[in-house]
Amino acid sequence: MIVGILGSKSSDSLTRKGMLKIKESLEAIGIEFDLIDLKSEYVEIHDIDDYENPPVSSQTMKLRNRISRAKGVILGSPVYHGSFSGVLKNSLDHLTNNAFLNLPVGILVAGGSTYSTSVVCDQLRTIIRALSGWSAPTHIGISYGDILGEIISEQFLTRINEMVNEMIFFSNRL
Repeated sequence: MIVGILGSKSSDSLTRKGMLKIKESLEAIGIEFDLIDLKSEYVEIHDIDDYENPPVSSQTMKLRNRISRAKGVILGSPVYHGSFSGVLKNSLDHLTNNAFLNLPVGILVAGGSTYSTSVVCDQLRTIIRALSGWSAPTHIGISYGDILGEIISEQFLTRINEMVNEMIFFSNRL
């Protein structure tokens, strides 16, 4: 199972559309996908007092349990002022330093240009390493030209396929 963490609170965001397209691609080849939607889940600010021993019913423990069942993780975020979303940062702060141990982690970032998405992808790679994960070589940076209504660019679909193939390949080897 691959877990996607959707770091956008917008119902119609480009990040959401991209993550749902990745979900479709994985499910089409028989891979289970668990979407953690930060618009409706894990919305409380991380309580540092709960970090070491979170209550069983806490959002921290629930998030950690879902990640612990994953064979891979995909982080999705819009670009906000040259960085990734605060809701994604808050959810990652709930995790332990080895949360992504031996897991491939894919990155999906939506922004105004490839430059802005690349900067955020690099920031997320640093966090992936801090959580003991392995960042998939292919990241997906998308802009509004990649998804126009129901029209999806071939370049975007190619990047999805490349990242999905890497996630599957490395989840079986790490």
